[in-house]
Amino acid sequence: MHSRSARPRERCVFSLIVLCVFVHILVLKAAFDIYFSSPIDYGMTPMKSTEEPPAKRLVFIVADGLRAEGIFGKGQAIRAPNLTKIRKSRASWGVAHTRIPTESRSGHVALLAGIFEDPAAIFLGWSGNPVNFDSVINQSTNAWCWGSPHIVHMFNKDNLPHIHSYSFDSVVQDFRKNDTILMDSWVFDQVHDFIEEKMKCEDCCDFHESGNVFFLHLRGVHTAGHDFKPNSLEYKNIKFVDSIIPKVEKLFETAFPDKSTAYVFTSDHGMTNSGSHGAGSKNETEIPFIAWGAGIKIEDMRKDIRQVDVAPLISALIGINYPINSVGTLPRDLIDTSEENLSEMLFSNVRQLTEIYLVKKRRRMNNAIRFIPYQGIGYDMISAKLRQLEDLLDDKKFAKFNHECELFITYLIQGADYYHNYYQVPILIAVTIGLAAFIIYVAIYNMPVRRHSRLTAKIIRFIEIFLFIPTYLNTLFILNVQALPLMYYLYFLFPLGMIHALVRQYPQIAEATKYIKRYGVKDTVTNFVLYIAGLRLLVQTLHDRVALTVIMIFMGMAVYFSTSLRRNTIGPQKITWVTATILLASFPLMPIMRTAINFTVYMMGYVLWWMTMDKLIARQLEYPFYNLRLVEVVDLQHIIFKITPLYTLAVQAGIVASDSHWKYLAWIWAFYPIAIIPCSSPHIFVRLTSIFIGFAPFYLMVTTNFEVLFLMIFVLWLYAWLMIESKCYGHQTIYRLTFTEEFEPNRRPTANDFRRGFFFLVMIFMGFFGTGSIASVSSFDPMWVRSFLTVYSPLTMAGLILLRVVIPFIYTSCTFRAINIFRKGSTLSMFCIILMFSDVMLMELFFTITNIGTWLEIGTSFSRFIIMQLFVLALLVLYGLGYYLTTIVYTLRLNYVLYHY
Repeated sequence: MHSRSARPRERCVFSLIVLCVFVHILVLKAAFDIYFSSPIDYGMTPMKSTEEPPAKRLVFIVADGLRAEGIFGKGQAIRAPNLTKIRKSRASWGVAHTRIPTESRSGHVALLAGIFEDPAAIFLGWSGNPVNFDSVINQSTNAWCWGSPHIVHMFNKDNLPHIHSYSFDSVVQDFRKNDTILMDSWVFDQVHDFIEEKMKCEDCCDFHESGNVFFLHLRGVHTAGHDFKPNSLEYKNIKFVDSIIPKVEKLFETAFPDKSTAYVFTSDHGMTNSGSHGAGSKNETEIPFIAWGAGIKIEDMRKDIRQVDVAPLISALIGINYPINSVGTLPRDLIDTSEENLSEMLFSNVRQLTEIYLVKKRRRMNNAIRFIPYQGIGYDMISAKLRQLEDLLDDKKFAKFNHECELFITYLIQGADYYHNYYQVPILIAVTIGLAAFIIYVAIYNMPVRRHSRLTAKIIRFIEIFLFIPTYLNTLFILNVQALPLMYYLYFLFPLGMIHALVRQYPQIAEATKYIKRYGVKDTVTNFVLYIAGLRLLVQTLHDRVALTVIMIFMGMAVYFSTSLRRNTIGPQKITWVTATILLASFPLMPIMRTAINFTVYMMGYVLWWMTMDKLIARQLEYPFYNLRLVEVVDLQHIIFKITPLYTLAVQAGIVASDSHWKYLAWIWAFYPIAIIPCSSPHIFVRLTSIFIGFAPFYLMVTTNFEVLFLMIFVLWLYAWLMIESKCYGHQTIYRLTFTEEFEPNRRPTANDFRRGFFFLVMIFMGFFGTGSIASVSSFDPMWVRSFLTVYSPLTMAGLILLRVVIPFIYTSCTFRAINIFRKGSTLSMFCIILMFSDVMLMELFFTITNIGTWLEIGTSFSRFIIMQLFVLALLVLYGLGYYLTTIVYTLRLNYVLYHY
């Protein structure tokens, strides 16, 4: 006998959250292993570039953040007369092409190590590489490095004695000072003093050895670009850097009169006209490259190279080993040496790439149950090809040798990529199946639980014993035989585990089927198609912000098409909702907002905030059931808000000096209104107003353009949403409701819940993409936080920028929680709906990631996936923050202290 009576399900919220976090971290890690696993390998034999280097030492000068247009564009003779003269008379020059991310760390790794940055470094904020890597710095006989501490120290993690690094203090990186040449001046002074000291030293043997590298990192161009923008009149650092070049050259030529010093001048990345970088625009990915001195061919014609080709060039010029992981190709057109020596250099480059190819091949071939070689070519063919190249070299058939080397290098790089991504398709299939099963699992999670019949329980037990257990064991055996990494066990067991979980949830699946039949199959299919179309448009928003405008127009019309909204709202409410929606829909059609101040629009937004909040606060004082003291918190926050623009505009106008103490007061002024939010009344209307205005002073300090106006309209939109949703549940007024209302955890999800969950997603996307595109790293500008910081501090700046970005998200989460109180339904139920929608979008983006094509396509596809992946995890954190902001109430005693101290 069995019982079919429904019983309340004992939901374990914590277990679902843990499973959600685990699945999304697993999918994120799988994306790295499928598309962007670490390029760094070990076991390769180092290959010396040549026994007859054309230069004895190399001076490597990197102007951080300098784009090619800054040197080669219009006005070049005025901005950089010395470099222009050098490249036209005694150098090889051209454009070096970088790849995404166009950041300082990854650019220097490409220049000096010849590799593309390990993607896993994104978890470290690109501040460090998870694995140590080889570079020309540690392969050099001796190396001296001067510049920013974030760059010069990262190439000597092992503290090797032959590498000497000198960096300026972070205080020198004060980006609010007009004198941005200070950092470059410091480098030149240090180099000058160093050379002078070494010239007086009679026993400095290391200084005079062959194979030395002198690395000068000039940070000033980068800082000036952020501060003044590359096209501004104040952007004078290129001219200063240009003035340094002949002085540096004179120093080294005086110290080494043997004419055996080579010079390479380049950059790590470019910069947009708005002073940002990180993405793949032409201004960010095209950097100048000028080489002159010993071993450099003199030709006044443009020769483009890849950024990773600089490392083998440096190695060949001074005769050191190529970095073992370098995927760069020797740019032989730049080197002035004998044809035989040049061919020897190229052949060493071929052998170095062959080592990478063979190590990656052996790693996949060993213990493989069935190994498929690249293009069916084995070791014998590789050995034969190397012998052919040796014969051509011995016979001095240089033209044919060079041609065969180019073809073979292409084969080696493609073959190394093939073995590097050998398990890409199996992992992709396994993770996709697991993610699809997880979406179904979340969809049925809130279905009422019924007891298993004995027959059902026996069938499930039979399937577990005779199907799943053998499958688990066979999978583990195959993975163990092939000696695959531990993460691969998780990838291939993940779909089995999720399908197993679905089998155990068969009663919930059956209940969901009945629920669909009761609701109506036709209506279910119609809604399913509409939501899939809406989610597809949301994904398109990551490609083109205009898609968000289309969605907003449909959302505005929802009050006329949705049965519940049409019946329960009156005309003025409908008009308010449509008006706010249409106004917001216009923002994605505007250009991405930047840091340049727009006084008129900024003040329009500020005045609109002032008027709106004045009216809302006055409305709250009309209700006698509110605790007046708790309402006064909002009034205090509003007073702080009113005065905030005085400081922000003073900073922008330069009235506040960069070395003043006003910045310390700014921290208190911005975050005190946030800290006292829990002192306000827990009534929904009062607390939401307190939250909205509490974050407003900080937002005014980090924005100087359309964003202030955008956020105000966004808040009005949230108020309109709050009002129309309250009417759907028969609430004639929301003013008496508080955030302490109890939920009914066992209430089933309704069609309105799916609509509400979709609205929530659209609002989050609007908050993120309304005034910019966070899919691009270059959408962020460190000058946003100049009201709080004068010294360059990446972590602090990142934290402030992150808070700026998520403020609309916090507003939406708090409003969404208020709407859930109207329904009195389970927050878990709504979370499952949003999670299901998000993962459907995530699955599409999982397949659109690419590691081929242009660097713009590669970087953009991956950044979109990262945004959607972290979006779900951020929901947990920020909804928790919203819960705290709306629920926690400080004691009246604390309130009294705050107001009457």
